[in-house]
Amino acid sequence: LVSEASTLRRHMQAKHKAEYLKWAAANKFVSMLPEDSQRRRAEAASSSQPNLDAHVIPREQVLHYSESAFREVAIQWLIETDQPINVLQNPMFMQMINVASRAQKSVKIPNHRQTRQAIIDLFKSNLRELRKRLQVCIRVI
Repeated sequence: LVSEASTLRRHMQAKHKAEYLKWAAANKFVSMLPEDSQRRRAEAASSSQPNLDAHVIPREQVLHYSESAFREVAIQWLIETDQPINVLQNPMFMQMINVASRAQKSVKIPNHRQTRQAIIDLFKSNLRELRKRLQVCIRVI
């Protein structure tokens, strides 16, 4: 006679499942048949498994620098924006690249509206400076 619980449960499931389930329901007993135990464990695992979706912040893929990748992107930029080839040797272009290369994480490129406003502000500032210089020159004459 074998008194192993797991062996007895398998025997009950194979030979007396209907009677066992009827008895379990009548006595408000949780079925301990292997199939039922596996199903409960699977349900518990799927329902109680924590989810990280709310905590995950999508990040842009960081491209690692290489000379060939930079050259390829620079040439593509020249072609797509119809720039002259010598613009890559322009001192302001080089300064822009040097400033961007020192960024700790990524470079935030201003949108169309921000760029337009910055150009207008710079123009107004230069115009004020020019007026000041001209007023000084007129007073001297």
